[in-house]
Amino acid sequence: MLLLAKNLVFPIRSNSLEFFSLSNLQIFIIISVVLVLIIFFAVNSRSKNIPTDTEAFNNALKALISGKKDKAYYLLREIISKDSNNIDAYLLLGDIVRDKDVKQAIKIHQTVVLRPQISKLKKIEAHIALSKDFLKDKNIIKAEEELNNILSLDSANKWALLKLKDIASQNQNWKEALKHEKKLMSIDINHKKNDESMLNYYIAMDYKSKDKIKNYVRFLEKSADASNIYPETALELANHNKDNIDVAISYYKLYAQHKPSQRTMAYNKIENILFDNQQYDEVEDLYRSLLDNDFDGFALNRLVDILLEKNEVTNANELVDRFMKSNHSCHSIRLNKLKLDSDNFELRKSISSLCNEMIKDEIIK
Repeated sequence: MLLLAKNLVFPIRSNSLEFFSLSNLQIFIIISVVLVLIIFFAVNSRSKNIPTDTEAFNNALKALISGKKDKAYYLLREIISKDSNNIDAYLLLGDIVRDKDVKQAIKIHQTVVLRPQISKLKKIEAHIALSKDFLKDKNIIKAEEELNNILSLDSANKWALLKLKDIASQNQNWKEALKHEKKLMSIDINHKKNDESMLNYYIAMDYKSKDKIKNYVRFLEKSADASNIYPETALELANHNKDNIDVAISYYKLYAQHKPSQRTMAYNKIENILFDNQQYDEVEDLYRSLLDNDFDGFALNRLVDILLEKNEVTNANELVDRFMKSNHSCHSIRLNKLKLDSDNFELRKSISSLCNEMIKDEIIK
């Protein structure tokens, strides 16, 4: 365009009316070139410190990942103030607000759902966000509505099906839970392969809710026979066989094995059974057998406590030293070493409680 302007040749006039001697076409071309140049330089001289909406959104994400929620919040508000149609900014803003003000998060996400022209994908994202809001607000009925809204848009949405199944399970609505489980198995081959035991568990629990105990036990045992047992099956069978000590204990051990995060609860159940039946030596044997198979911080902590109760301090020290040699950085071992270095009963008790709580919360092994 500069070349075009340069190549325009006009006759040289000395009088002040030379500009008006140009043809209309020549005047139009000059004005057009000047305008284009102005726009070009204006755009290119834009301050590099002012990010585009995409850059600002990415900066908000980075701030959020870094734990700077307030910064992310203000960046998103700035994006929305410039572009009220930025759906992603609205969705993320609502997610940030959820922890502090769930009611406000609901309002933000509802504004997205109610938009007349919104893609199917973004509408699903908005319903997912709303379902999370209502779950946070403990409004289960509304959460279920939103989850069903997701399924109306995407009948094979695994996330929504899993959430609905969890809600049904918590409410002990086994028939509904079973319906969602069957759907999950039909859409996910891996789910089907891994959760055959789970399916039989839900069938069993449905029979239990109808007081059909024979079928309840039959499907629980069928669930337990699967190569990959669903942990809740083992727990249910342990509770069902509470009058048969050996069977109950075997299922609590199985539950602990397949659900390590809940093993402290299972071992406490076994302890209670053994103590109630005055089988005190069996408690020590339980934790020794666990430590023979693999290291377990809870088993070590409890065994050290049992040995201290029996005043077998030397044996307790030898036990801790054995594991300290191969696993010296493990916090549960170090806490037990600290416990043994003290003669104060209350301090020992406090350390044991702290160790158990930290293992239960999966803070340490």
